[in-house]
Amino acid sequence: MEKKKRQFLRTVPGKFLLFLIINILVIVTFGCVCASVVCIQEDLYGITEEEFYQNKDDSYIYYTVMDETENLLGIKNYHVENISIDVKDKDGKLIASTRDFNDISAAAGKSGEFENYKLYTFDMKLVYDKNGEYKHSHDSYSEPGDTVVDATVTAYADPSVLSQYSAFDRQIVHLVISTRYIVYPVAIISVIAGIAAFIALMCVTGKKPGSDEVSLGPTGKIPFDLLLAGFIFVSFIGVLIAGSAPGRLEIVMSIFLILLVLNMMLGLCVAFAARVKLHTLIKGLLVYKIIMLIGKLFKLIIKGILSIPLIWRTVLFVAGLSFVEIIVMAGSGFESDVISIGWFFEKLILCPFILYIAFMLRKLKIAGDKIAEGDITYRVSTKGLWGDFKKHALNLNNVSDSVTIAVEERLKSERMKTELITNVSHDIKTPLTSIINYASLMGTTDPSDPKMAEYSEVVVRQSDKLKRLIEDLVEASKASTGNLEIVPSPLDAVTFVSQTAGEFKEKLEASNLNLITTAPEGPVMIMADGRRMMRIYDNLMNNICKYAQPGTRVYLTLEVNNGQAVTTFKNTSSAELNISADELVERFVRGDQSRNTEGNGLGLSIAKSMTELQGGKFDITIDGDLFKVTLTFPVIV
Repeated sequence: MEKKKRQFLRTVPGKFLLFLIINILVIVTFGCVCASVVCIQEDLYGITEEEFYQNKDDSYIYYTVMDETENLLGIKNYHVENISIDVKDKDGKLIASTRDFNDISAAAGKSGEFENYKLYTFDMKLVYDKNGEYKHSHDSYSEPGDTVVDATVTAYADPSVLSQYSAFDRQIVHLVISTRYIVYPVAIISVIAGIAAFIALMCVTGKKPGSDEVSLGPTGKIPFDLLLAGFIFVSFIGVLIAGSAPGRLEIVMSIFLILLVLNMMLGLCVAFAARVKLHTLIKGLLVYKIIMLIGKLFKLIIKGILSIPLIWRTVLFVAGLSFVEIIVMAGSGFESDVISIGWFFEKLILCPFILYIAFMLRKLKIAGDKIAEGDITYRVSTKGLWGDFKKHALNLNNVSDSVTIAVEERLKSERMKTELITNVSHDIKTPLTSIINYASLMGTTDPSDPKMAEYSEVVVRQSDKLKRLIEDLVEASKASTGNLEIVPSPLDAVTFVSQTAGEFKEKLEASNLNLITTAPEGPVMIMADGRRMMRIYDNLMNNICKYAQPGTRVYLTLEVNNGQAVTTFKNTSSAELNISADELVERFVRGDQSRNTEGNGLGLSIAKSMTELQGGKFDITIDGDLFKVTLTFPVIV
């Protein structure tokens, strides 16, 4: 049932019904408000209906008598219909009287023609000029020389004839008094119901039965600001028409205007709600479209101006400015000859200067365009430039140099990545191929065959090699990314030198290498991780054992220079070192590029990363066949 009601409200009759309900509730609320205002102003909550008429009639008769008294004092032998007036001063002297006052005063209240006449008495102040002529009855407007007389006005009038209320007026007053206590709850209920009906109308605005899509309806193509302007215009014309209508027609026109404005406002609210739901309120405004059109025209003008070369733009700007200045000078009229001469010499000095600045800007613009197009080799000639323009030209050249270096570094990085993939593939493939091949041989060989032991030994050796490769690769990755756990503590660097010499004594002798160590006699304390430091020393000494020229000396020295513990590894390479120091510490790069020697090329990379993670410095120096590695750590006290 609820769904059917909702679908009905989306139809045209349903929306019309909501409009009608809102109109009725607004009229009821407006009537209640007007009634309550009248009740409060006329104090209808404290008097009866008869008392209300009595007070109004007395007040009306009072002002009528006062007006007729003004006329009586100015016109002798004056007669007033339904009123008889007598004016005397404070001493009882007659000032003026209607010709029938005596007759009516004798017959008032008695049966006959003057049966309904009642007696009314008022005090007045009369103002006379110096000639004794009556002026007015407002002593506050008296002038010097005027005479003010206190007077008593006695009047007989028929209140039934002089009442200001017609039968229709009395019906309205009776209705207001009868409903004076129920207008407030009725108004509250009407307001609540009107708000609910308005919300329901806003909810179904733009909706059709059986669909949740929003449509704008017949006024959808009219911009909302035009609708708003039309509403304001019609309301203004309606107020003018209603205000010029005579008598009670003004009330009828006002009621019609209120209903018209109310329904136009509801229509505006409906149009507003539909556009808000479709998110087209702002973009649908005529003002918005005009602003956007002006913006597009402005952009086209700016684009056209910018398409003109900078030099010519400057010429046009200077010419236009000069033309405006000539117009101003011609209209000023103040010593135009002198001003013209000064203007001419000013332009004679200023124009070349402006054009020279435009020339320098043009050179910078051309350079910027070239660099933006990718010509990183382009250089701006600083000849003819000065000041900030020359500084900017140098900055552009520096940008070109920086871009060139960045491109070269990028190419180098890409090349190293390619080599890294090739090297790791080769180093993993070699032991894996051996394992596969010998495992295949073991599968086809008699277990009792003596060669089985040889095959098994090869498989184990290659498996260990592959295992070490994977472990080194993981450790190198952790070290290079900073994910390796470091636990620093105070250590004696001399201990590492002596311990390394002892551990690698046999291996060095097997490689026919003579180790010479040099270290201070006392301790040299550094802050480092002992386990990681030994790995660094092991990697460097293993590297020496693999690649040093047999029969040569190997030097391991420790020195203290400027508060730094400097450990140096030096050896003579057995192969030609045709590779840079930076490339040598890359992962999977070996001094033996033929990759025939044992190892995976991770030793130096791991040693460098571990050194830097501990706050040290790792440097490689290549001088011909001399290979030197320097470790530097701060000495602690």
